[in-house]
Amino acid sequence: MEQRPSALRLAARTLRAALTRTGLPSPPPSRKPFVYAIEVFWCDRNGLYLEGWIHAYERRILALRVAAGEDAYEIASFAPRPDVLPHYAEFPNSAESGFKLYLPWRAGSPVTFEVITADDRFVETVELPRSPEAARKPYCLTDGSAWQDPKPERGAAEQAFEDFQREVNERRLVVAEVGARVVSSQMSPLRAAFAGAERYIGMDIHAAPNVDVVGDAHYIHELIGARAAGAVFSLSVMEHLAHPWLFACGVNQALQIGGLTFHTTHQSWPVHEEPNDFWRFSDEGLKVLFGPAMGFEIIAAGMNQRVRIYMEHCVPAHALMPLVSSFGGSFVLARKVRELPDGVVAWPTDRGSSEELARHYPQRG
Repeated sequence: MEQRPSALRLAARTLRAALTRTGLPSPPPSRKPFVYAIEVFWCDRNGLYLEGWIHAYERRILALRVAAGEDAYEIASFAPRPDVLPHYAEFPNSAESGFKLYLPWRAGSPVTFEVITADDRFVETVELPRSPEAARKPYCLTDGSAWQDPKPERGAAEQAFEDFQREVNERRLVVAEVGARVVSSQMSPLRAAFAGAERYIGMDIHAAPNVDVVGDAHYIHELIGARAAGAVFSLSVMEHLAHPWLFACGVNQALQIGGLTFHTTHQSWPVHEEPNDFWRFSDEGLKVLFGPAMGFEIIAAGMNQRVRIYMEHCVPAHALMPLVSSFGGSFVLARKVRELPDGVVAWPTDRGSSEELARHYPQRG
């Protein structure tokens, strides 16, 4: 004997059939009560820093309480995030959803978000990135979608060096590399990259394979000859030159009019190759050294290799320092447009003293 369906089951079937006939969507699946993204996460031995955004769809969040063990931080107001609103256009509260905080934390301890709205409270354990590499990847939102970094690295330094290399090879220029010695297993000689050049001149303060001229780079114009080169470049060398303004002047004197020069160096980097680690450069600093006053026109300049700076002993005034963009590298590509008069750039040193100091650069490698 066939069992007759209950009235409730019949009503459900009737509703589904009606929805199918009218083409209306099925009821939405259940969702979490709030959604968030952690865009910046760092920790030191004292605590952790979080930055991101959070909203509860149609509900307005009155407070966000972030807790780790016995410590907690409560946020009662949220920063504007107009970039989030298009992703959740039907929920205007998402436009005011930004947050940032520093919280005492022992690595590995669970972190929870408690979201307080006008009529409810919701608690969820936060999954933090497992490594700095993971934190840099697109973060998976709690609603299952992906949040893309709006400012990806552009690779401007690599593009500028490719432009430099292309012109050297196409115009068959004489090219000089300052710091041509191979000093680590991660490096390889760049001579082959300039196969189209009329001549490649490898320069360094110490004799080694791939080095054609040994001497102090401050006097490059005397080592290879005035106006003898069509191009001069260096990679991670200028921080090791005691008098970079003398070097820039020497590069001008070593180049022909119209010649190219390209240099990469460091803006923020650990001390290395002691004792000859003298300087750090921003792109603006490089544009002064290889700018109009030194007889060049700037083709390209910038900073790359984004880094974060963490203080070993964190105090409130330094809590936001890791969020201020710093850069591992800086670069400049410039062209010589005029000669410099003799003696226009000077410094109270003599060649002998400069060469002696330069030879302190470590010989290992």
